[in-house]
Amino acid sequence: MLQASILEEYRAVRQQAGLIEGPLWGAVEVRGADRAGFLHNLLTQDVTSLAPGAAAEAALVTPTAKLLANLVVLADAEAHWLIAPLERVDTVLKTLDHYLITEDARLADRRGSHVVLALQGPRTPEILKARLSRGVRQAAYSCTGEPGVLLIVPVEQVSALRTHCCGHGAVPVGWEALNVLRIEAGIPWFGVDMDESNLLSETGLEPRAVSDTKGCYVGQEVIARLNTYGSTSRKLMGLVCEGRDVPGANDPIEKNGEAVGTITSACWSPTLEARSRWGM
Repeated sequence: MLQASILEEYRAVRQQAGLIEGPLWGAVEVRGADRAGFLHNLLTQDVTSLAPGAAAEAALVTPTAKLLANLVVLADAEAHWLIAPLERVDTVLKTLDHYLITEDARLADRRGSHVVLALQGPRTPEILKARLSRGVRQAAYSCTGEPGVLLIVPVEQVSALRTHCCGHGAVPVGWEALNVLRIEAGIPWFGVDMDESNLLSETGLEPRAVSDTKGCYVGQEVIARLNTYGSTSRKLMGLVCEGRDVPGANDPIEKNGEAVGTITSACWSPTLEARSRWGM
């Protein structure tokens, strides 16, 4: 069972709203006249179709379709913002810079000047209707299975934004509650459930992060071939098990005495009132 404080945070997100400060994500700002086309040719998502204010999940993969980073792309009138797991920002910057040749696209690491927070829960739209500070950008994205946004906030405005959200009913949510929420929602974390050794098709991200209508991009040929001729030999998926013991990371999954997978994340699920776990 979950501790009372964690369960309270969990219920706040499921029923009201929760503010998640992390640090879990970092932001890269991309400016320049060619930025949309440049990103469009590298990422799995249709970046050129994003109108200012729109956001979409995407992935950055190798030419062999191995995952380098899962992203949220936010389009602004004058820039595109890439929100990545904090530990993957350096990889994103290095990879994009490698492909940058003559395009008018300028990369800027915003980890020192901006913080990425998450506001999640059914009351998120109501809280966002109240006036946010200028300079705060929001990207529609659920990291909990509930309606939500990622907020890119200048560091000097974080305290005011926290006061604003909590003053309108949001509850601060810590890592433990977020972990339960995202496992229940089937949302994998880089470095926990997937890493650079995984093909994108193994991660479960493909339905949300890959456009099936855009043209070529790095890794597209491999992804298309897997979709056409057959799936991978392993894939991340959700499991529910009986009993009172929550399995641990790297525990084997067996069928008829034969190992068929490995646990990556596990938790007690308040919604299912059972053990809910991710396995690969």
